[in-house]
Amino acid sequence: MAAANNPDDMGSQEATYWQARQRLASATRALNEKLVSTDIDPELAAALTEKIESLTAGLSEAQQVTGLVDMAKRGQRGTIDDVMGELVSVGGRSHPCSPELRWQEASNRITGTVKFSQAFEGPPGHVHGGWVAGVLDHLMGMTHVRTGHPGMTGGLSVRYLKPTPLNQVIEVSAEATELDDKRTEVKAAMRCRETTTATAEAIFVRVDRKQFGFDSP
Repeated sequence: MAAANNPDDMGSQEATYWQARQRLASATRALNEKLVSTDIDPELAAALTEKIESLTAGLSEAQQVTGLVDMAKRGQRGTIDDVMGELVSVGGRSHPCSPELRWQEASNRITGTVKFSQAFEGPPGHVHGGWVAGVLDHLMGMTHVRTGHPGMTGGLSVRYLKPTPLNQVIEVSAEATELDDKRTEVKAAMRCRETTTATAEAIFVRVDRKQFGFDSP
């Protein structure tokens, strides 16, 4: 389901828009990281709060959207699948609260890398298990979409084999197999160098595209 004007095509209006959003998200992630990793005294916290509230007020005066489908309908933002790849909360490239997830697509398969900063810490020095499961679920969902059918997770099983370390490049992969006309099985893995830290299996159930506004005018 490629866009007519792919936002990854250099020089396109989509690319210009999303490249700017990705830079903004990267800057915001750096801020998130500093907010977590800095011992902030009350005076500095108050000053920062005032600045952030001012930025929020300024953004509130700009055009607002009600969700992913609304963004995709605005034109020159790519397809709904492109917009989801940018703004879905767990792994969107332009989402300020997601980890740095990068991926490449192949037939029924997606591979990529993710890097979790201190902002995603659970056990000391390692990634919170909820983020491990969330990124794997997100990757499997994108893989299912690439089969040509949107769907929702019908069941998810995650095995935590080793703690996933922070501040390391983690390899991720997912592969889809269609079971029947309604269900797709997707398997995924997360690796740090030679060590598999987590695996996941999920069954995705196809849904009516119109249910989520995919095909709405």
